[in-house]
Amino acid sequence: NGKYNYLLLTMIAGTFSVFVCSCTTQKQVKATASTEEIAKAISTDSWVFTANNVMPQSGRSRIVNGIYEVYCSSDTVLVYLPYFGRSYSASAAMNGKGPLDFQTTSFSFTKQQNKKGCWDINIKPKDNGEIQSLSFILYDNGFAQLNVLLTNRSPISFSGTVSPKK
Repeated sequence: NGKYNYLLLTMIAGTFSVFVCSCTTQKQVKATASTEEIAKAISTDSWVFTANNVMPQSGRSRIVNGIYEVYCSSDTVLVYLPYFGRSYSASAAMNGKGPLDFQTTSFSFTKQQNKKGCWDINIKPKDNGEIQSLSFILYDNGFAQLNVLLTNRSPISFSGTVSPKK
């Protein structure tokens, strides 16, 4: 019973620390562009998501070392992100490159702006069977979140920044 309580407390503490980190990150973001420039980039589908933190489904949150980004335009999505997680298929783990390292020109794209000024963007690649969806929440202050749902691997989340595509 003591082991169960320890595990439960560890899970609660881990969840709380991820929640606190994601909440405080939004206030600490220093945008590299003005609010108007970021809003225009999002509305014209010409933006870049840069990952600062990665949060695998299991394990601890990590600060990203290096430059990992998602480039989005109206006709192309280029994804270069790290992956830490569990593979449910041996073939998915043995293909030689990360599941979040791809480019697509065949995807469905939905975008909705809410009353608070943030955008919910959902991208579903049609030519990549490994990725079910990339779900972004983008704020005009430069803060951004990404949740990735994969077919044969555990989901993963990222927090970072959004800026106009150069």
